[in-house]
Amino acid sequence: MELSVRRLVGYVPVTVVGVAVVSGVLAANGVRFDDVFGLPGVPYLFNPFNYTVNMLFHAGWGHYAGNMRLWLPVGIVLTWLTSNRHVLWLVIAVGVGKTATGILIQGPTVGMSGVVFGVAAAALVRSTDYALQDASLETVQTVVAGLMIPLATGFFLIVILAGPRWIADFSHFLGFLFGGAIEAMYVFSEREGGRESDARSVPRNIGR
Repeated sequence: MELSVRRLVGYVPVTVVGVAVVSGVLAANGVRFDDVFGLPGVPYLFNPFNYTVNMLFHAGWGHYAGNMRLWLPVGIVLTWLTSNRHVLWLVIAVGVGKTATGILIQGPTVGMSGVVFGVAAAALVRSTDYALQDASLETVQTVVAGLMIPLATGFFLIVILAGPRWIADFSHFLGFLFGGAIEAMYVFSEREGGRESDARSVPRNIGR
């Protein structure tokens, strides 16, 4: 009975809902990143809050609603296929990676959309692994590469062809790239190590 309760609780998308609620409150009240976490005289690159909480902010209520249309479904799916802890660490890793890289290459951006695309990429990789649960590691690697490379290339072409605009296309590209790459490393490592091989017929969330 205790294990069943742990399984049930593990499927509650705590990380996803928590991020949605907090960022929704900030958007509803018109709170901007610089209003709270901007440090005068400190460049974005060296502002620690830029790597931890900037994804909670949105350009407005409409921007928040648009992000939630992708964040909620893909975040919930990824939670069910992995765990709340996995999603949390993925979000942190994608946020840090895309923010630092974006600042160094293009300039500072604040917002959630890059992380949303990262979680979407991770959900795609993990879903592919689940769909091919009985396939070999080499097959999964080939299929994942066949899906992710064209999509990442498409995002990069959008960055080039769209040119400068208010939408953070480069942040979307970086988020997708980091999210897909990080999740692929998890998936390939799990298969190569043979972990959980006896449980591949069901989602691997066991309330961790």
